[in-house]
Amino acid sequence: MASERRRRQVARQIQERIAELLLYEMKDPRSSFVTITGVELNIDLTVARIRYTVLEASSRSKVEHMLEHAHGFLRTEVARAIKLRSAPQVIFEYDQSIELAARIDSILDRVIPPGERAEVGPEDEA
Repeated sequence: MASERRRRQVARQIQERIAELLLYEMKDPRSSFVTITGVELNIDLTVARIRYTVLEASSRSKVEHMLEHAHGFLRTEVARAIKLRSAPQVIFEYDQSIELAARIDSILDRVIPPGERAEVGPEDEA
């Protein structure tokens, strides 16, 4: 079992490597529409859940298909970049948090006019 610090370190390395692969090494033009928003590893580092979002919602299904097709390549490249006994299983999950935030903003705009809403920053949160 890995420490929390080690899990965060490996997750960051996986996120950086997957983003690099999608941006620079994949030949598929759909890969440039993907943003890796986070990686979660299980306790024993055998499963990596990679959250992603896409530039345009209309390209989501195409990107899902591309990620399914490139799954083996991406896992192999992650294994080469990160020194682990075994390569973690890679699971891609669509990250809906940006869409949910936009929906919440839209609802708030209808309830409270934008000029009257107080902006809350990290320093304002309790």
